[in-house]
Amino acid sequence: MDNLQLLGLQTQRVLQRRMETAANNLANVSTYGFKADSLLTEVDSRRPARAQDAPRDVRFVRDVGLARDFSQGSITRTGEAFDVAIQGEGFFLVSDPQQGTLYTRDGSFRLDAAGQLVTKDGRNVFNAGGAPIVFDPQGERPSISTDGSIQIAGTEVGRIGLVNFADPAALKKVGDNLFSAAGQPTSNFEGAAVQGALEGSNVNAVTELTRVIEISRAYESAARIVKNGDDLRQRAIERFGRA
Repeated sequence: MDNLQLLGLQTQRVLQRRMETAANNLANVSTYGFKADSLLTEVDSRRPARAQDAPRDVRFVRDVGLARDFSQGSITRTGEAFDVAIQGEGFFLVSDPQQGTLYTRDGSFRLDAAGQLVTKDGRNVFNAGGAPIVFDPQGERPSISTDGSIQIAGTEVGRIGLVNFADPAALKKVGDNLFSAAGQPTSNFEGAAVQGALEGSNVNAVTELTRVIEISRAYESAARIVKNGDDLRQRAIERFGRA
């Protein structure tokens, strides 16, 4: 395979990864607590191609992972007693049967039939000690303070686990808008819990849609390069055959 095809195919591969990332961001523009991703690329130092004519320096770009934007999403008031948004840095602790303690920014919680505070998909919300939060509202609206403490009639009945990380960008996405610590130790929560509100996605829909259009055009250009190379090669083979 010649350099023209190699460059075209490598470009298409990286653009495909960029498209997947942008499309995932767009798909989660309405997901509470979602944080946008962007593709990280670097010049491949292995130099898999060379040229005898100028330019001799043929370089390839490869994707090396995802960067995550942890900037604050907009906070929307819902008035629901168990909706909690985080203002500032921090994460809620939730459980997972297979992976143990995970972390999320989505605070759309509810009480299940057993009186346990759970996420919208049924995962337990943990307290700071990593235990489920269980209480009986007894018909009264609970009050959730900025530190996550839950009070009913002036008595604390539980406290939502809230933590932070020194390097949130190093957290690992595990699906369902959840993160694993990836070996990082937690640090003290310094943000504020806001009851009756939810943090929206920080995806900018206009920016992502513009990016999708740009990537589509770039992919079409790369595809034309590959096709033109194939056409040139085919014509050369036909001429050699006739000769």
